[in-house]
Amino acid sequence: MSRTKKAMFLIFTSLWFFSCYNNAFNEILFRTADDPFDDVPATDSLTTEHTVYLSWKEDDAADNFYLMRSFDAIPLDWICVYEGKSTSYTDTNLIDNEKYIYRLDKTRGSKCFEGKKYGYGWSSGTIRDYCESNDVPEDAAFLEYDRICNLPCVGFVTDNKEILDEDWFYVTVPPMRQADIIVGQHNLTNTTLGAETNIRIQLSGLESQSVRHQTAYQIQNTTYETKNFYFKVFPERTSLSSGNSFCTVIEYTVSLNQIIKY
Repeated sequence: MSRTKKAMFLIFTSLWFFSCYNNAFNEILFRTADDPFDDVPATDSLTTEHTVYLSWKEDDAADNFYLMRSFDAIPLDWICVYEGKSTSYTDTNLIDNEKYIYRLDKTRGSKCFEGKKYGYGWSSGTIRDYCESNDVPEDAAFLEYDRICNLPCVGFVTDNKEILDEDWFYVTVPPMRQADIIVGQHNLTNTTLGAETNIRIQLSGLESQSVRHQTAYQIQNTTYETKNFYFKVFPERTSLSSGNSFCTVIEYTVSLNQIIKY
């Protein structure tokens, strides 16, 4: 090797060494002195069957993350399902209709910081419907044809936590016309017209009421202009369980049956 090549090699080697040393030095020098902050893993239980997607925030004060999991039971019995520096984890191959509690622990050096808040997940054979996310009026789904939807309903023993979905829709009604909305629940034992369901409906400006299977609910536009009218469909809580432990998904069809003069 010529002197010139040797010199260039030494220069590049030195630059690489000092660059790595400087990065490590900066990481130590400028790293926050604060303890890791308490965080709760966000959960998504309805994107893929029998899978829970979890994510959490970056934390410069933490050396490692430890995702802890327990069945929803008293007492909680924790196991570590993930250890590392990533800010997400996919929990797969879970038991059908089983409920899980998640906790995020962190370490800095030899000190452990146990999470104080819980994330709630469950294993379902059903994924979210195509109208989601329509959980608030601002994200209401436009109803102009039949929509097949579902309402996840989960009650946890831990902290008496409940997750009850609600679906918002809107219809466009011409002046002095009436829209008839029909809701039918799937897999009912009694499927006759007007049979009781496990669903409630709340039409714009009115009190909520129990849904009767395949029964029409009227929305009237008494003005002289075309307007959008909003309504929501949600579970009948008292029909799910007398306690605080349940896990089910109510499937239903909501339809704009007709628009007529009233």
